[in-house]
Amino acid sequence: MPLTEHLRELRSRLIKSILAFLVGTGVAFYFASYIFEVLKEPVRKSYPQVQLVTLSPTEPLFILLKISIVFGFILSLPVILYQLWRFVEPALYPNEKRLVLPLTFFSILLFLLGGAFSYFLALPMALKFLLGIGLSQLQATPFLSVNLYISFLLKMIVGFGIAFELPVVIFLLQRSGLVTEKQLKSFRKYFVVLAFVAGALIAPDVTTQVLMAVPLILLYEISLLAGKLGRRRQKETAIEVVQG
Repeated sequence: MPLTEHLRELRSRLIKSILAFLVGTGVAFYFASYIFEVLKEPVRKSYPQVQLVTLSPTEPLFILLKISIVFGFILSLPVILYQLWRFVEPALYPNEKRLVLPLTFFSILLFLLGGAFSYFLALPMALKFLLGIGLSQLQATPFLSVNLYISFLLKMIVGFGIAFELPVVIFLLQRSGLVTEKQLKSFRKYFVVLAFVAGALIAPDVTTQVLMAVPLILLYEISLLAGKLGRRRQKETAIEVVQG
């Protein structure tokens, strides 16, 4: 296919992806107030005394837009991934094409699991620890900026969602031959440190660091096991092909 055809195809896929994102953002904006009520639950459960307040006239609108953009992207992600798949499909080998659907499924599933883990477990515990320690020491009135709270919450949810993609990343690295099982095993002790550093980047409290680091370490070990099983399956398939 000529370069101009590739560029035309890329332009078409980008336009469709952008339109899907705009539609998703519009739908999310329509339900933004309901989504906001759901997002308030972690602080309600962990520290009911806290009152969420706005600090400027424009803050409520910016909060709704922020919620709409994040959840609009999540809603449009299947369409965006489909457009990406259609663009790269002609360049893939048959064995690579067979991996796309399961990898996409597990990527979305792991992201949702990470977000759910953050929302239902990590966030309530982190908020209870941070607000409890801070307010008890300062004897301050428990008011919290809505904008700062939503930013913190979305950062936690998206951060955990991305972190839970680790098995897919390791699988692709092993599949492409960029890393080996021996290298991953030797890197294990460094990864433990990196897992706690990643937790500190999302929220600087010990509770959140542990809640993020422990699942990451477990996912790392699961990734090593999955890679080992995958290579064994590849060898068995290769033997069957040779014998057949």
